[in-house]
Amino acid sequence: MSKRIIPSIILYTCAVLVAAFAIWSYTYCADIISQAKAIGQLAASGNEYDIASFYMGNCGQYFLFALLLAAVGLILQRKQPVQNASGSSSDVHLKKANDDELDDWFGEANSINSSEAENI
Repeated sequence: MSKRIIPSIILYTCAVLVAAFAIWSYTYCADIISQAKAIGQLAASGNEYDIASFYMGNCGQYFLFALLLAAVGLILQRKQPVQNASGSSSDVHLKKANDDELDDWFGEANSINSSEAENI
């Protein structure tokens, strides 16, 4: 397996667990609201904000966390591999081109040889 697949699977698993908890929490909230309406403790009209706040405070955040975990897993899975630390030939070519450009700007008299740079 790829090095990126295992963390993605872990994130997806966590997202499923959090989403399952969010669904369970939503059903529990719906039960409480319906019981409060049934016994007359809560009237739906005029209390929409309170009802929405109750849902958001008790289960909305878990849906958001599950979505974020799944999104991070997807991003991690699709991420391009990072180049290795040892410079490739294109890196050496770019460094040489940058050095030449700096020499043009500041003159070759200001450039330091690699042996002089080691002594500093």
